[in-house]
Amino acid sequence: MTPNTPFLTLTFVLHESNFAPNIISLHQKGLKLKKMYKMKNFLMAASFAIIALSTNSIFAQTTNLNVNLANVYSIEVTNPTVTIAMNTAANFTEGNTTGSLPNHVKVSATNDYKVTIQAATDLTSPGNDVIPVSTVVVKTTPGTFSGAPGSIDAGSNAAFPANAPALSVTAPVELISSTTGDIRGFNVQYTIPPVSAPVYLNKPEAVYSTLLTYTIVAN
Repeated sequence: MTPNTPFLTLTFVLHESNFAPNIISLHQKGLKLKKMYKMKNFLMAASFAIIALSTNSIFAQTTNLNVNLANVYSIEVTNPTVTIAMNTAANFTEGNTTGSLPNHVKVSATNDYKVTIQAATDLTSPGNDVIPVSTVVVKTTPGTFSGAPGSIDAGSNAAFPANAPALSVTAPVELISSTTGDIRGFNVQYTIPPVSAPVYLNKPEAVYSTLLTYTIVAN
């Protein structure tokens, strides 16, 4: 119903009223019921017009929509434990690796960010024998977009060191740097390269461990 509809209805009723002399004339001939029927139609149509006008008087209402946007930086490590096996003769000359761990690190950042890694200690056995943690290098590559199904992947602007950096106890080591935000996983590979493999000679057989901490901050 358009805003003009009540006026069209009212005009129609007024047009009917032009025939009032005929209605009165018929009443004079004793057709009282027909006059009452016409009057009833006039009152119903007039009531309808008034209701329609009242409805159209509140045609639109408004509301305020607020979106509270905050800077968010979060990081998740999907594999709580990773292992490099050093158990063959070749491992002590060629080194070894975990292989690429898919989406090992998942990042959510609304703006530019960087990711660092730092070791709590050198590699230490239960008997307190120590191997420098710097004998392990870390390589990072883009993983899978973490957005909801059907959402748009704008692509990653992340950059990585040209050479896989060695782990460190003394300072955080930068693994990822981006000038834009992202929601994405990153593949990570831990490697004992050939140059470091001989360091593992002449050590007691044991599991040598350390705790690695990944950190994400604004870039």
